Amino acid sequence: MNSDFSIAVHCVAYLATRSEQRVTSEDIAQSITVHPVRLRKILSLLRKENIIVSKEGAKGGFSLKEKPENITLDKIFMITSEGTLLPKCPEGNESCIVGKNLSSILLNIFEEAEEHLMNYLKRITIQDIIKEIKNR
Repeated sequence: MNSDFSIAVHCVAYLATRSEQRVTSEDIAQSITVHPVRLRKILSLLRKENIIVSKEGAKGGFSLKEKPENITLDKIFMITSEGTLLPKCPEGNESCIVGKNLSSILLNIFEEAEEHLMNYLKRITIQDIIKEIKNR
């Protein structure tokens, strides 16, 4: 899995802690310590999926469209990382029983693993993350 998921969760959690104001991408980038261009790509994905909204201009910025308790981590995973757990298998030798079959077997295993992960992530909300942060 790449870091897009954790960056997206960070963005949404950060916005949830600043629900009373719009936040610029520069402010979010400083919190995450990631390049603003990379961050804007992830913010664009979140906006496209209606998790956040943005307003341009002098008093512009980003804010949550959903309440933190309604945003589950499976939604963010689907947006940023779906399919990233699947192994990248080399072309197998068709005359070898292992080479001929291993790729499809591993794909099935990791598809099922991703399904289990998604079911687990459905139970965790951004509000849960905020509570955990406040408890530390």
